[in-house]
Amino acid sequence: MKISRRDKLKIYGDLLLVLNDESKNGRIVLTRVQVKINVPFDRLKKYISELRELGLIEDETSLRLSEKGKQYLRDYGKVLDFMKRMGLEYQ
Repeated sequence: MKISRRDKLKIYGDLLLVLNDESKNGRIVLTRVQVKINVPFDRLKKYISELRELGLIEDETSLRLSEKGKQYLRDYGKVLDFMKRMGLEYQ
């Protein structure tokens, strides 16, 4: 069984979704985030740093989504919905 690689669009989307969900629970635990998006811890830290540089999260300690990050999630959801309606699978 071959495991397909995710591109950055998918990884960023997954990470932002998990961070958004986890922030509703209060404190964000990085190991729980790591398990949910299935990436090594060093790569998770790299992705978080990239999201901060892109302005999608407020800072690396609170990991709250910025307004730009929330907009990314809305647009990402629209893209996934469109692909699903077209019969395309995006993993």
